[in-house]
Amino acid sequence: MRAVLFASLLLLLPLPAVAQDGGPAPQTVEVRLSSFDFTPSAIVLTAGRPVILHLVNSAGGGHNFSAPQFFAAATGVSGPVSEGVVEVPGHQSVDIRLTPSRGSYRLRCTHTMHTAFGMTGTITVE
Repeated sequence: MRAVLFASLLLLLPLPAVAQDGGPAPQTVEVRLSSFDFTPSAIVLTAGRPVILHLVNSAGGGHNFSAPQFFAAATGVSGPVSEGVVEVPGHQSVDIRLTPSRGSYRLRCTHTMHTAFGMTGTITVE
């Protein structure tokens, strides 16, 4: 009876997330783009761990997520990345899947004057 109870309790324990290919499940990181701000402005990721960047533009106007060196160093990049830039229209969101490579990368919005107004950040992959 104890063995059955023990086995039943084991079934209730959470299992680690695993992707369909048997590797670790991607980490989802939400980044909010608003009027001249990224939240968080300092993004920290783990090298080699798949990530879904969920970019959410909460502003009415368009913004972008420009990190050319970051995207060039990453592997398995999928989503609307063009020359290291992801456009995110106002009140919309975009998902980017990738596996990051170790390093420190600059992040900014390249729309006119947005960088000058402080829409910048960093991506650190440890």
